[in-house]
Amino acid sequence: MTKCSHDRKNIDIDSLNERVRKAGMKLTQQRSQLLKILLHHPEPISADEIFKKIDDKSDGMDLVTIYRILKKFEEGGLVSRLEFGDGVARFELTLESGHHHHHVICRHCQRVEPLHICDLDQHIKMVEAMGYKQVAHRLDFFGVCSRCQ
Repeated sequence: MTKCSHDRKNIDIDSLNERVRKAGMKLTQQRSQLLKILLHHPEPISADEIFKKIDDKSDGMDLVTIYRILKKFEEGGLVSRLEFGDGVARFELTLESGHHHHHVICRHCQRVEPLHICDLDQHIKMVEAMGYKQVAHRLDFFGVCSRCQ
């Protein structure tokens, strides 16, 4: 996967560490290490890719631990889990509460780019009118990027 730029100019590791604490989680060295990787990785990243980026695996940081931390981060609203139809779960930082965006993915090179638009408010209201609560959605586009054409 190649670059997907997120607006991270207002996010630093200290603010992410604070979000962990506010989500009711203890800030461990392992969690802090994962946050740093997610912060500095410009596109959605898989647990395997995270594992490869870990410098010091001596503190018990294995794939199972990474998945557990990512699950806690997802439950705490710190990361979003993304699946692009290739059987690989990827994760990216959730920049702010309630913020989301969509993606366009190249079918050839797997390049992922964010689409910072969403015009589905009317549809969400329709679903809520049907009695559903905590409504969310995911919309991704697939195509062939200009580099691969």
